[in-house]
Amino acid sequence: MGNFSNTVHFKIGDKDKFVKGFNAYMKKKGFVPCDDDEAVKTYIIALSVDQQWATLADMDSSDDSRALFNDAKAVSKSMKLPCITEEVTDSDIAVLELFDKTGECADRIVVGDGEIYGMENNEIKPECWKPLLNNKADIEKLIELIGESDLMADERLSMISSLLGVDMLADSDELGIRNDESILKLSFKKAEEKKPTLNTLFTQIYGEALEPLGFKKPKVRMPLYVRVINDEIIHIVGIHDMKNQLVPFGAIATVYRKDLCIDRTFRQNEIWYKRLKEFYLNWHISDKPFDNAGFDYTDIIDYMPLSDAVQDSLNATMTWIFPVLDNVKTLKDVADYEEGAFKDYITVISLPINESLAAPFTDTVIRYILDDPLADLKQRYSTALKIIDEENKQFSIPQELISKNLLEFEQRYSESRQRVQTFLENEEIHNQTMEELARRKEHNLELLRKYKVL
Repeated sequence: MGNFSNTVHFKIGDKDKFVKGFNAYMKKKGFVPCDDDEAVKTYIIALSVDQQWATLADMDSSDDSRALFNDAKAVSKSMKLPCITEEVTDSDIAVLELFDKTGECADRIVVGDGEIYGMENNEIKPECWKPLLNNKADIEKLIELIGESDLMADERLSMISSLLGVDMLADSDELGIRNDESILKLSFKKAEEKKPTLNTLFTQIYGEALEPLGFKKPKVRMPLYVRVINDEIIHIVGIHDMKNQLVPFGAIATVYRKDLCIDRTFRQNEIWYKRLKEFYLNWHISDKPFDNAGFDYTDIIDYMPLSDAVQDSLNATMTWIFPVLDNVKTLKDVADYEEGAFKDYITVISLPINESLAAPFTDTVIRYILDDPLADLKQRYSTALKIIDEENKQFSIPQELISKNLLEFEQRYSESRQRVQTFLENEEIHNQTMEELARRKEHNLELLRKYKVL
């Protein structure tokens, strides 16, 4: 003896809706509809005369009730449909399990003498079956058929079929050869595996390394991670996709610039988004050899996958970019970073700052609010003079040009010093500047909240 019939019966209201729901369930399992000659999974759906029931049979696993019944419970839950799983052994016994709209087993009944198979002939729960039957008489008849009877299991199933309005005698083999309008054949093949996108890989690979360090991925178009220090300083790392090559970049900003415009492309922010090679050239933060400014990938060659390029770009970022960012924790550090990034040692933007024509990406305004802005400016001026002198000697610059350049540099220093003194000594200008900086800070913090960084 052995199982010879495993079917599932769904109480449906709409045939098309049921088929659509079943296709959606299969899609979640990784299968898509296809022609018969491509199929790796085939199901038969047999509709009852009134199309209120749909009997489901698995043509590929007719001897395995577990796979079909697991499908049934999942579909029942996802589509909120009651269903009955039916497992028949020869003509002696059938086991019916009723699953409610939540996919939970509401009742389990044995049709026939279950004791010879070690099964208890449990009593039926009439209230669970009532929604599937027409009247009280049908419920009483069902109770009678489940109870003691001289009838064989298949004879009882025939009568139960009449009560419910669904054919409980048709097995998968029979359904497979039928070719009438009540039969629907659903064929499925494995869906093509989608290759992970750059954004997905960036989130997985960079996120694992950076999130424990306080970085968050903002809700912006570019693949970026952002870290905010003391609600003032912003560290940024990301990848610029040049189509078949990834270029890591980094940046530092403050909330005191005009606009913290991180929801833009790399090209739009190229002036202050600094490439990997720029970090290498400007800071030489590591003694390791600098091998690549970008990391190639292609869909054509298996040994150059996008995932490897993302991982390699992260490794380079952690070597050349992250240590520079990690050293910038105060506004003075930001001013030092700006010198390294822009070679702009003594620039102080004009007053009033809300009327300045300075680029919106610049943070030089912070030089007004350093602990001792005049002393800081003087120190930067002295350092710059030494660098200029060394460069003049190295490149044999003509004396006339040296004198001209020094005069211009001294004039810039004098102008910047005068601006700082005005800020410190003119109460109206000082208050106006601080109010504008407070406004910018709140504006940019609100942007960071919008980007889900704060």
